[in-house]
Amino acid sequence: MGSAARMAAGLFWCIIEVAQTEIISTVLERRESSLRRMSPRLTTRGLSHLLALMCLVPVVTIVGLWLYLPPVYEGKLECRVTPMGLPSADIYRLPYRQREAVPGSSILVLNDSDDTWTHINIVINTYYQIYDIDPLYAGQQREYLLDRFVSRTGARFETRYNPLKSVRVYARRPAGDRATYFAEFSNAPR
Repeated sequence: MGSAARMAAGLFWCIIEVAQTEIISTVLERRESSLRRMSPRLTTRGLSHLLALMCLVPVVTIVGLWLYLPPVYEGKLECRVTPMGLPSADIYRLPYRQREAVPGSSILVLNDSDDTWTHINIVINTYYQIYDIDPLYAGQQREYLLDRFVSRTGARFETRYNPLKSVRVYARRPAGDRATYFAEFSNAPR
């Protein structure tokens, strides 16, 4: 009878454990469901509206700024750029290794305006540039050697390999605005 009593006691404790587990899980479910009932719910339609709103906010902001802010115009510099010492177009028909070095090629920048320019940045062929901190006074001209122009990767402009195709001059005027001048050279080989 001792083993029957032990079996009955084990069965009793099993029933109590199962009952406790069910009671605890029921209490937790009730607590969770009451928390869930109190929390706001987002339906599928509400989620769609929220996502559409999130996509529209940046677009509406950009359009609003575009309409609200005044247009920006870049002034035009009164300038003349004259290339000097450039080789003839025949040199660019030769293979690279047969081309002779062209020393002294330069451009001459003339300030035709009544203003003094500062912070001058000159870009040739879109990639090569030079920055000049010295002011260029009204009516003054300055010569810039082409082999002094450098690309962002550090490559120097060499006239024997690169024909001069275009020049863009950026400068700050006394009013504080920046203005530009652009010139293309049509005699450059394509």
